[in-house]
Amino acid sequence: MATNYVLSQRILLSVRSQYSRSFQPHVLARFVRGQTQCSPLRARSISATSTAKPAGKRALYPERLIIYHAGTGRTVFLGCLKVTTIFIFTFFCIVVAPTYFYADDQPPWVPGVAMLSGVVPMVVIMYISGPFVNYIHLRLPPFARHSREMMIRYSKSLPKDAEVDITTMNLLGKPRVARMKVSSLYPIKERFGLANYGRDTKELNSKRPWWMGRAVRQFGVHAGKSQIMGGEVWGNIAATISKRSKAS
Repeated sequence: MATNYVLSQRILLSVRSQYSRSFQPHVLARFVRGQTQCSPLRARSISATSTAKPAGKRALYPERLIIYHAGTGRTVFLGCLKVTTIFIFTFFCIVVAPTYFYADDQPPWVPGVAMLSGVVPMVVIMYISGPFVNYIHLRLPPFARHSREMMIRYSKSLPKDAEVDITTMNLLGKPRVARMKVSSLYPIKERFGLANYGRDTKELNSKRPWWMGRAVRQFGVHAGKSQIMGGEVWGNIAATISKRSKAS
């Protein structure tokens, strides 16, 4: 009995000493401060969380910023006018002219007049509407996309490699986009004043395949003050083009 009593006392003393040791002040302080040891998996998760980078700030403007729009009404009207002249050309040249040509009671000059009635309207519309510009997009660098102030400042002091995308219409009224540097544009007055901006396309045409046709050389921007951002951005670019052309 004495032996069992001594044994039980020793066990109680050891448990008590371990229990009191775990609640010593320095141990509690380490636990509160998070300095206690943790498993390797938890350590990796903590380090990964602490080193994670915050999400980037969302850009205020897209990479291709629209700065000029000719107007939906004008664009739709001009597209319909082009398609209409194509139908007129097809009708007069395929239906009317052959009918007069094979008619015995018609003079020989009538088929030619009928064919010209279809050719002339299409040629005139294609000539005057070729340089018509629907949209102009300015390609913004990353630093100019986060605030209006930086974007306006960039449009006022454009570098030599600044680019714009100019959208015109082809023969069928389909949009076609031409990308070019702002420094390659210069003021002109061609096609009875319908084209007021141009660029040199000799080198570009030499590299283009024959089936793609010639690159667009003339552009007509005639909407006055653009409604996009009050026309401020396009006004800055137009002033830069005029200033560079005068300097050269």
